Amino acid sequence: MIWFLIIWTLATLGFFSLASSMSKHQKQIFAKELTLQQTRLATTVGWLLLIVSLLICLTQGHWSTEISYWIGVISFAALFVGLCLSYFEQKIKNIAVSVLLLFIFSLTLHLI
Repeated sequence: MIWFLIIWTLATLGFFSLASSMSKHQKQIFAKELTLQQTRLATTVGWLLLIVSLLICLTQGHWSTEISYWIGVISFAALFVGLCLSYFEQKIKNIAVSVLLLFIFSLTLHLI
């Protein structure tokens, strides 16, 4: 369960970051468009978080099953981000911070 939360929170933060790199969602989240540098940073951070979540997932068992598991987790994360952007756009920053805190909590529990 802890591994699911760690992988899911990383993937969710990655998708929030990738959404922040799109001009439509920039207006939703920040009420303005970001600069080109900020957009590139959001894209890079988003992809890095997704790659890290995959690498963490791959360390847990056989690659074939873990890739399938990761695809399921990122599907759930993408659905969550899509629903948040559609129905809770005013609270998206609070939701992202909550997901970050959940990641820190899950990682702390795992390391204890």
